[in-house]
Amino acid sequence: MSNLEQDGKIWLLNHFYGVEGAPPDKDYEAFVKAVLICTKGDESVEPEERNWVAGRAAVFGKTGYELAKTYPADEDLLDVLADSPIANKYSRRIIIYTAIQACSADKEYHEGERAAVHKMAKRLGVEEEVVNQIEQLCIEEAQSRDKRISLLFPEGIPSLK
Repeated sequence: MSNLEQDGKIWLLNHFYGVEGAPPDKDYEAFVKAVLICTKGDESVEPEERNWVAGRAAVFGKTGYELAKTYPADEDLLDVLADSPIANKYSRRIIIYTAIQACSADKEYHEGERAAVHKMAKRLGVEEEVVNQIEQLCIEEAQSRDKRISLLFPEGIPSLK
C-alpha cells in the first residue's frame, strides 16, 4: 500500500473512531462478511447496501472490496464470527455501528436487519442498551448528514459529471 493510501486509511480511522493505526488486512474479511449478512436480515442485500459496504472497503485501502462486491451473504452469522479477530473488545462496537449504517444505506433499517445486528451484538457480548444507543447515534448522524447537505446545497446537489 502506498503512503497515500495508508495515510488516507489512518486519517479516516482517526476521524471516525479516534484511533491512530489500522488493523491487519486479514481481519477485515470476517468484518465485511458479518456486515453483509446483517444487511441480508430482510432476505436480500439491496444494491445501495452492497455499494455502501464496497465503498467503505475501497476508502479503507481496498481490503475486502472484491468480497463486498460479490459475497452472497449466505453463511451463518455466528459461524463467521466464531474465533474471528473482529470479536475483540476494540472492534465489536465498530462492527455493530458499521452494520447499522450498511443496513440503513437503502434508507430503511428493517426489523430483520435489526434482529441480525442484535444477534451479532449478543454473540460479541455487547449489551442491548449499548446497541440501542449506537442505533440512535446512526439515526442522529443520518439526520445531521441530511441537514449538512441541505445547508450546503440549498438549490440541490450539483452534478459534478
